[in-house]
Amino acid sequence: MNNITIISKALSDPNRYQILMMLSKFERGELEEVCCNSPEEGLCNCDIVSTLGMLQSRVSYHMKELTEAGLIKEETRGKWKFYSLNHETLREYIRQITLDNNL
Repeated sequence: MNNITIISKALSDPNRYQILMMLSKFERGELEEVCCNSPEEGLCNCDIVSTLGMLQSRVSYHMKELTEAGLIKEETRGKWKFYSLNHETLREYIRQITLDNNL
């Protein structure tokens, strides 16, 4: 599969899309009730679990899919994982979709 297909597949799941939007809101400072992280540090997986009301195992699965597609970055600090958007991949995806469809 090429990158466009992999990213499109990752975005096709409503939960993963919701996580991506959650990370975007967090980076813009629009997400309330999170751990003491700043947008530069990334969003803690515990915040994703509590906000979405999903089991940790399901969130981990979705985060793995998003990470493997290159849509998010993951950083481990101690026993916690922190996530942020991979803006470069998102821009390239949008650019390629635009080119492929003559938009």
